[in-house]
Amino acid sequence: MRITTILTGGLVSLALAGTAIAAPGQSLRGDLDKNGAVTLAEVNARLDQRFRTIDTNGNGQLEQAEMQAAREQHRAKRAERREARGAEMADKRGGERRAGMGGKGRGEGRGKIDANGDGVITRAEFGAKALARFERADANKDGVVTAEERAALREARKARRG
Repeated sequence: MRITTILTGGLVSLALAGTAIAAPGQSLRGDLDKNGAVTLAEVNARLDQRFRTIDTNGNGQLEQAEMQAAREQHRAKRAERREARGAEMADKRGGERRAGMGGKGRGEGRGKIDANGDGVITRAEFGAKALARFERADANKDGVVTAEERAALREARKARRG
């Protein structure tokens, strides 16, 4: 019994040490060139890519049907990931599944994208909130958001919440 405990503790310690070593080299979400920082150009490139993906008819604007199709596709993918995570966690717990929290998803019900209310979403409207988030995160206004700036923003948000 004691040997099993020691071996398990050693394996856990080794796994945690590997995670700690890997953490500094991890890239930020949106860091296309994997250099540890997100530039305004990278944010715009990612927004352009997402916009083109949703703009299935290629007319340079997003209509209601295109947005609805994108939302449904996103929800389906999210449900698949959630189901896979639930199954994985159930396996770890010996088959026990926990009930979900229910209610609205994180992004549902938040402010509208169609700023002028004309029924279509332009590329500028599509990216406005993401660019505003980037500007808030870019503390020194150099056009680059580093891991440290994102961590500081996260901590400030936690402090405001309580």
